[in-house]
Amino acid sequence: MKHAPSQFEVIYTMAAAVLMMLALSGFVVYFIFASQRRKLRQMQEQEKMKASYEQEVLTTQIESRDQTLRDISQEIHDNMGQLLSVSRINLNILEKELPDHPQTQRIKDTNLILGDVIRYIRMLSKGLNSDILASYGLRESIRFELQRIEQAALIKVNFLTEGDDFAIDDKKEIVIYRMVQEILNNILKHAVATEITVSMRYTDSDFSIEIRDNGKGFDQAETAQRSIGESGSGLRNLDKRAALVGAKLTINSMPGEGTRILINLPKTGNNVQ
Repeated sequence: MKHAPSQFEVIYTMAAAVLMMLALSGFVVYFIFASQRRKLRQMQEQEKMKASYEQEVLTTQIESRDQTLRDISQEIHDNMGQLLSVSRINLNILEKELPDHPQTQRIKDTNLILGDVIRYIRMLSKGLNSDILASYGLRESIRFELQRIEQAALIKVNFLTEGDDFAIDDKKEIVIYRMVQEILNNILKHAVATEITVSMRYTDSDFSIEIRDNGKGFDQAETAQRSIGESGSGLRNLDKRAALVGAKLTINSMPGEGTRILINLPKTGNNVQ
């Protein structure tokens, strides 16, 4: 005849059951937690790979574009510049051979215009070639670009600088220089501005360059909603290039109040030489 389980046996059995339930629950929780952590790690790795891939693609695009502009610069200097110089030599010869001809004054006027074209072509060639940075530095290269714009577009330009230059990483300097060129080009194409002010500032903690115009401005919210096929994608490209070099891009604009664009690059070990 079986005896009834004692109170101790009942408690022991219940305790064992509870412990098994807790162990099973703990295992399930651990499994879920480990699975979630593994998924999170995989997602983070995928995001890092995606960001790395996008950065490599953007870097390749920037380097390819820079090389293309350098090739165009060389082509302008070597071929177009020489052809224009030869044309001007021929005009000089005509002036001397036809001193009393009724069209001599027109030849002289054309010669002067051609001289202006040659000077502009040379300045354009230098501006397209990023080698100017290695020769003169970012400050003087941007000053040269602004002088070219002032002469060619007949627009008032102000250039303000502050602080002592420090050497920025070569590739990042090229990206910043091309960004400034694109911003200035956008002003000439779209802003209907009569004045541009560029301020460069070097401090112990960062480098910044601010570009202001007194043009028509634009609605930032509306521009941000435009598709890639519409104008406005250039601003997104500027933002991507700023992120590529570790800089921060700030844009402030309102219709009728002009535009202010600020590029800020922290002075860290990766950004300076």
